[in-house]
Formats: sequence, C-alpha cells, structure tokens
Amino acid sequence: MSTTDDGDWVRDVALIALLGAVLQDCAREPLSLLASAPETSVIRIGRGGADSARPFDELLVEAYESAKDMLLAWVTKQVGSRTDAEDIVQTAFMRVYAARPDITDPEELRRYIWTAAKNLTRDSWRRAANERDRLDPDGETRIAQLADGAGLAFDDVIALRHMLIAALNAVPARERQAVVVRAFEGNTYAETAAIMGVGDGTVKAYVHAALKRLRANIEAA
Repeated sequence: MSTTDDGDWVRDVALIALLGAVLQDCAREPLSLLASAPETSVIRIGRGGADSARPFDELLVEAYESAKDMLLAWVTKQVGSRTDAEDIVQTAFMRVYAARPDITDPEELRRYIWTAAKNLTRDSWRRAANERDRLDPDGETRIAQLADGAGLAFDDVIALRHMLIAALNAVPARERQAVVVRAFEGNTYAETAAIMGVGDGTVKAYVHAALKRLRANIEAA
C-alpha cells in the first residue's frame, strides 16, 4: 500500500469515527436532525398543512418523539436495563433514519420504529450489549479531534454536524444505510453485511462509495 493509500485509509477511519460520533448526538437529540436541515422549516411553512409534502426527517422525528417513552418502557422491561434500552431505542431510530422507508404516514412510521426496536431487542437477548460510552465525556472535544483526523475544517461543532448530516442525506440509500450501520453501531463489515442481508464485499463497496461521496458533498458545500 502506498503512502497516499495509507493516508486515505487513516482519513476514512477517522471520518467513520466522526460520523458515528455525530450520529450518536443525533440519536440522543433527534430534533438536531431538523436543525441540520434548515429547509425543513421553510417546507413546513410553505406546505399549508399537507402531510404528503413533509420531509422524511420531520416525519421521523415526530413519530419517534411520540413513541419514545412507551417504547423505552417496553424495551427496558425486556432487557432489564434502562441504559441498554436507551441504546436499543436510539439504534432503532438511526436504522430507520438510514433505511429511509417510503412512508409518509407518522403512524405507519411509528410501527416501523417499533419493529426495528423489537428486532434489536431480540438480538440483545442473544448477544450481550457492549461498547458502552462510545463518546468521551467531553463530546465536543472528541468530535473536534475526530474532525481534525479526518482532515475536515469547520467553524464549530453545530456547523460540522449540519455539514455532515446534509452531506449524508445526499448519499444514495443503500450506501447511506451501510455507512450509518457501520459508523453508528461500530459494526464490523461482516456484521453490517448480515444486518443488510448482503455480502461482505458489497458492504465494503457501499461504505467506500459512501465515504467518497461524503467527502465530495462536503467539499462542494
């Protein structure tokens, strides 16, 4: 591997870690997804109440916020740990965000989130939850360090999050799903492939293409 290839690999690893950290923030505070898409408020004002025109992120946040408390209580009862339940519910939210199903009804989207959470709960029965506290206590410092390692310039963490989420939303669906499952959950390529139902090589190609598009989208911003 050449020195240039080594440098690209290091920056890609840092970009995956950075994306995971930013998505962790979004999972904890889903409304930050809307804050990262300022056009949402413009569309909401201009649509005159027509739900069919609502952006997916807005629908997802509404569905998640309305279901979160009941879902968290149910998962906590199943796994016996409030902390692990929070991880499962947040992961369910991010998986639905990554998959972006063709759903325009909030109630149907709520059912989709519940299904994702139930599947993850069943997984947790077969595999002990791990990788607690993936972010340092000082999350902003951690994100700044990761951004520096990824070679990305930014004014502040909020601007960086906005830039990354906007760039991610422009990535094709399957590539976006692969890089979100890989980055947010810290899965290996094999684990990501199993979740998506594709081969390891396909996942590697998806993630590589997603990172390439992310950098191109960021540079074009």
